[in-house]
Amino acid sequence: MATIEVDESNAEERHRASAGDHVVIRLAETPTSGYRWQLDEYDPAVLRPAGDEFVPAADARTGGGGIREFRFDVVGAASSDVSLDLRRAWETGAAAAQHFRTTIN
Repeated sequence: MATIEVDESNAEERHRASAGDHVVIRLAETPTSGYRWQLDEYDPAVLRPAGDEFVPAADARTGGGGIREFRFDVVGAASSDVSLDLRRAWETGAAAAQHFRTTIN
């Protein structure tokens, strides 16, 4: 079992994964701004969400930024796009402040 790590620097690459592998997507976030990364799209036949958590930066003060980690278990052999949007949950009609997309196959 391998762990595939994805962030903004390698999002454009196609990430090879097999059933039993794990995928971790790490994206910069400052939750106190109201903006949080939200999972928008993935194929449940290929990926199963395994949780997400915010990890504060080592030097962050109260309310500072850090990294949002999304974890997935690979359950299928096909390909899946994963997309996430950085948005405020209460702004239902507003466009995302930022969009992230990658492919796991």
